[in-house]
Amino acid sequence: MDFKQLRYFLAVVEEGSISRAAREIPLAQPALTRQLRLLEESVGATLLERSRHGVSLTAAGSAFHREARRLLREFETAKHDARRIADGQLGQLRLGVTVMHLWVPQIVRLLNQFRQSYPDVSLKVQSLLSAPQVEALRHHQLDAGMLFFPPQDDEQLDSHCLYEDRLVLVVSKGSRLARHPPNTLAELTGEDFIWFERSATPVYHDKLIHAFQRRGFTPHVVQEGTDNATMLCLVAAGMGCTIMPEMTMTGAPEGVVSIALDDLDMVLPLMLVWRRDASLPAVRRLIDVAESLALSR
Repeated sequence: MDFKQLRYFLAVVEEGSISRAAREIPLAQPALTRQLRLLEESVGATLLERSRHGVSLTAAGSAFHREARRLLREFETAKHDARRIADGQLGQLRLGVTVMHLWVPQIVRLLNQFRQSYPDVSLKVQSLLSAPQVEALRHHQLDAGMLFFPPQDDEQLDSHCLYEDRLVLVVSKGSRLARHPPNTLAELTGEDFIWFERSATPVYHDKLIHAFQRRGFTPHVVQEGTDNATMLCLVAAGMGCTIMPEMTMTGAPEGVVSIALDDLDMVLPLMLVWRRDASLPAVRRLIDVAESLALSR
């Protein structure tokens, strides 16, 4: 039994006649009769009663007719869904992004545009720092990620710049630094500083430390946070100051302010990153949307 035989069977039932069904298909009547006989042999039951007035369903045929229609509907749905998945129109896209990026206008715009263009592709967004995103991409646990400083010359990964951010000093609104804003990093020497563990995102950590050292500043770390959201809350509580991407201020709690320092000029490119061998077509669709938005800016 195959789907072709099922279609022939349904055509005969619909027409009520083998000869009329043969003309409609079209197929030679003897060939159609043979296919019906093979179908009945495969099922192991007589499905059609033949008479000079046409054909009618047996009791077994009626039951089989209902199931055959259902099978063909499901088969057509499966083919349709497979084509849409192959074209990036359907499926699930696992996307990594840091907590603070979720409400950044550029990222919101990208996700909204992708959702509008491909409404049947569900987005499973996971909150991860940059380094864990890279590892998840390498181990096929993410399809794409949004992160700072992906590994250079990585044969496994490719990337596209979504936008470039800059660093700012973040302080408590009631602090001395807020009342008398510094102009350079060196003026922060001795100030209580909130930082993060290097293991959380080594490349980003090292680049910032090198930028600090070039300006003659070594942070006096008194408290560590696991992510930007935690560090912002510690600053708001008056535990110290910190350096963060300016975009983090979009979702900052009340009680913190940012200060632009003259010598804090390191550019932070936020990258959309994916595996070069990504097989999920929806990844390519996300890249296309990101590139089109970059061209429209």
